Amino acid sequence: MTLDELKLYTVRVKDGSGCLFQPILEENKYTYILTAKHLFESVSQDEDGNDVAYATPDGTEISIVRQVNVGGHWQEQIIPFILIRNQTYFPHKYADAAILKVEPLLPEFDKIISIEIPNKIDNYSLYGFPKQMENNAIGSRDTDYKIRESGLPAQYLQNAQLINDTLNKLQIEGMSGGGILSIQGENVYIIGIQSEMKHAVWANGKICFVPMKYFSEIIDYEEYKAFLTKLHPPFLGKFDFLRDEAFALEVDAWDENKIESIRIHLRNKALDVIQSNITPLGIRELFERRLLIDENEVQCLDNKSIWLGWLEFLTIFNIIKEENITTQQLEEIFNNVRLKYTHVEDCTTLFQDRLSKSDYFGLKSGGTVIINSKKTPRKPFRIPVGGMINNIKIPQDKRGFRTDLGIDPFQSFSFIHLDYFKSECILNKLDEYENLSEIQLLTKLKQEYHELLN
Repeated sequence: MTLDELKLYTVRVKDGSGCLFQPILEENKYTYILTAKHLFESVSQDEDGNDVAYATPDGTEISIVRQVNVGGHWQEQIIPFILIRNQTYFPHKYADAAILKVEPLLPEFDKIISIEIPNKIDNYSLYGFPKQMENNAIGSRDTDYKIRESGLPAQYLQNAQLINDTLNKLQIEGMSGGGILSIQGENVYIIGIQSEMKHAVWANGKICFVPMKYFSEIIDYEEYKAFLTKLHPPFLGKFDFLRDEAFALEVDAWDENKIESIRIHLRNKALDVIQSNITPLGIRELFERRLLIDENEVQCLDNKSIWLGWLEFLTIFNIIKEENITTQQLEEIFNNVRLKYTHVEDCTTLFQDRLSKSDYFGLKSGGTVIINSKKTPRKPFRIPVGGMINNIKIPQDKRGFRTDLGIDPFQSFSFIHLDYFKSECILNKLDEYENLSEIQLLTKLKQEYHELLN
């Protein structure tokens, strides 16, 4: 993701800011704006220091503006919004957090991922529309302030220190509701929404933001469940969003005519998974962190590559079984063949440590671990049962094994990279698949896949 793309996620909401977020889609398509509740309701003090409650009445038209780049020129675009509680406006009961529900859908905001606050946040910044820049040229009315470190947590808030410790009220006013964001690869990660300055006058670059867990709590309120979907990307709702990206099977140009029909046949077969009742979210809720090699990479559970891997994995299994796998069969499959994901750049480094500490509870002796990774290794691998020990250079502390009693993962499981199915069963045998019908191709692949797993 580029900075220009990130800029599109930040909007001006009344006298503050907000962040666009595309949740799981349902039939009624909509987009969220995550922002600060105090822009609409809170308690302020009058001249005598008395508390005075204020609340924006239902039916009020709210000014929401975003910047879009048209032909290399930035323009402002109004997002129509009428505040109606329990329909378009959903506040947290206690935290300074609110979700605005915008209909119809604003497209192309599906690369934002909500995660918990990591240990280090020095690669995050606060994005918003400071009041002092409101008269700047369009395209220059927003800004970002880089964060140096997190501070102590507070009531419904997280303290943080900006790198610029001279920023005070004048420079930060108007940033309320802005996202705490970081570009990481093709995605933007959000860990919270700006709420207030640490001190109203002597801010010294100290801010307080609302962590994302409080926005998740809004969605879990019983009275809101029928109106809101969870803070996950659209493709977690159903595999259909991933169909055109599955089985990419990249080859050199001169082999493209050979691979195209194979690609089409496999994507057609993937329809069996797409049209089933199995969804990425259902798999995630069933297995949670067991889907990962390293459970600390929990932010990867909303990453597209893990679910592309699952779509291909389930399609392969449907080919082998010659039947469509059901949700009820997933647990049984997981106890015999376990697909696990890693986000590390070089997955071969896993052999040194992380594979030995992963969660294998329930996986039977003789089972297979299929590794899906962010980046394909130069040489996708297949290591038979007992063969892993040849890849380990140092002794492993067996007390750290997380397996059923008596099982040594390196002696009891085989390990295969998911891309080995593509390279060994397809790409290295393109000539064998030329001019095959879909039925002939699937029959041939069933034989190839079965040999790999047995």
